[in-house]
Amino acid sequence: MPPGGEPDGGSHDAGCETPGPTENPPVDEKKDTLAASRLLRRASLALRGVPPTDEEYAAQEAAGDEAAQRAFVDSFVDRTLHEPLFYRTMFEKARDWFDIPVIASTADAPEYGAQQQRTVEQCKPGTAKAGAWKFYRGDAKACDGLKPDGTPADETTLEPWWAPGTTVTLVGYAGNTSETGITMPNGTPTTVNCRQVGPEGTCGCGPNAVRCHADHGTYPGHENFVIHNAQGQRRLLFEEPARLFAHLAWYDRPVTDLILGTYSVGPTRVQAAYVSQALAGGLTALHEDDSWWRPERYSQAPIDPEHTPGDPYAWREYSVPARNPFLIADRDYRYDPRTQTGAVRGVPAAGILTSIGFLAGYPRERLRGARALEILACEVFSPPQGQTFNEYRRDPGTEGTCQHCHRRLDPAAIHFKRYAKHSSAFEGWGAKYFMPGVGSVWHWPVAWRKGQFPYGGDPYSHWNRWYQPDTLLTPVTEAQATANPESLFIDFLPSDQTLLGQVSDGTIGPLGFAKLIVASGSFDRCVVRHIHAQVMGRDIDPAAEAGYLDAQVKRFVEGGRKIRPYVKSLTQSNLFKRGH
Repeated sequence: MPPGGEPDGGSHDAGCETPGPTENPPVDEKKDTLAASRLLRRASLALRGVPPTDEEYAAQEAAGDEAAQRAFVDSFVDRTLHEPLFYRTMFEKARDWFDIPVIASTADAPEYGAQQQRTVEQCKPGTAKAGAWKFYRGDAKACDGLKPDGTPADETTLEPWWAPGTTVTLVGYAGNTSETGITMPNGTPTTVNCRQVGPEGTCGCGPNAVRCHADHGTYPGHENFVIHNAQGQRRLLFEEPARLFAHLAWYDRPVTDLILGTYSVGPTRVQAAYVSQALAGGLTALHEDDSWWRPERYSQAPIDPEHTPGDPYAWREYSVPARNPFLIADRDYRYDPRTQTGAVRGVPAAGILTSIGFLAGYPRERLRGARALEILACEVFSPPQGQTFNEYRRDPGTEGTCQHCHRRLDPAAIHFKRYAKHSSAFEGWGAKYFMPGVGSVWHWPVAWRKGQFPYGGDPYSHWNRWYQPDTLLTPVTEAQATANPESLFIDFLPSDQTLLGQVSDGTIGPLGFAKLIVASGSFDRCVVRHIHAQVMGRDIDPAAEAGYLDAQVKRFVEGGRKIRPYVKSLTQSNLFKRGH
């Protein structure tokens, strides 16, 4: 199947067999059957989000008698399921369904942290280095060709990741190609390894400028920050989860890949964020990897139907572990910090649950756990009515009124601990995202447990306040926490706890959570309810219509958990053809 082309199955049958009737309404209900023109309208609204065109109505009428006009609707459904508008409908459905927020600011706009690249801007006309690129901050004389001390500035020419096939000139500290540089932590000049620390202090942008971002906007930072810029990285990371869902629907992939898979979709700017996270964690070998930005290296990847192969703006499929090896491919990785020592190899990639948009959009593990349960398992968290609880002291999972929800959500939240923002950013550079305990970089002296300088702010203060030993969220003993402070980051569900009635196999991170909601059946039921609402116009009541929901889930699972065949089966049902 060519990238961006027609998915498997051909245009004549939407890639699945035409199912027979699913319900046999009583004779007195047959009067509710929709007229052929209304049925066409309903199919168009369900699959495209817009009514049929005048030309389509005319073509239906010209088809012949009532039976021929109904057959026209069947062919319309098959054809529409292979049109780009169906992909767009699935994207918009998922965007509204997931309702993941845009990555928030923690400082003044255009503060945006997930980029983790230093911004470079072009020198203005009339300067000695007009057209060259320099660091936006911290190198005021670079466009004059000078260092701060008046000596000639560094200058280098390279092929940048953001414009493959071209060359640009970096000037000043941005153009420094030395292996070492000078930073000023706490005002003290310190020599650092530039490959390790990135473009800090006098260190440059690295090979192909992968540690920097060229900003073409009027004011550096807003290009990626403003949500109305469809190609801004902040907007793109916000869209990635919904785009992955649409990708699965378009290519007839099992929808469980949404949370169990090791791949995602994204244009070059999305993938740059994952590479930057890996570089921040010390994986410097990625400096030389051009597979994510050089078109000939990714031109065969499956893409969305709205772009062409090789387009850097296409939503193309990519391996998440290839972009950020700390999001590992191992599907059964286990690490118990209560009994094991040393660095965690990584967190298993888990579709949208390890996407930057989801993890950075929800800044705390309990938010992530609660929203993941609501979005993907259709859980509802409502406050208690007229109940009496024990006194709250330190653990919301077992004490006080809050335990009504926390005893359900904390076993989910425990899987989302190893991702946290530190500090704030400016113009796309400055903030860091920690994956505590992972790799060689994200470890700190034991002083962080006491909140001593420089460990007084987030995320240390949050960890110290909420990762308390002997709680539902942090099931380690005080002795274990003292012996190994990183045991507080335990991120799998111990065998004496359950989530949705399921016992964990010990897989750490969001993948462990994903396995549990799939095993419980909650994920399948939730997906079916949302797709049913899109096509049929209403949700399925899991209490009043339990039998109907079970039947729909059975059909969905037996069909390989694929969206397109299930959507078609719904359009073939008697309920779809009736007026209720």
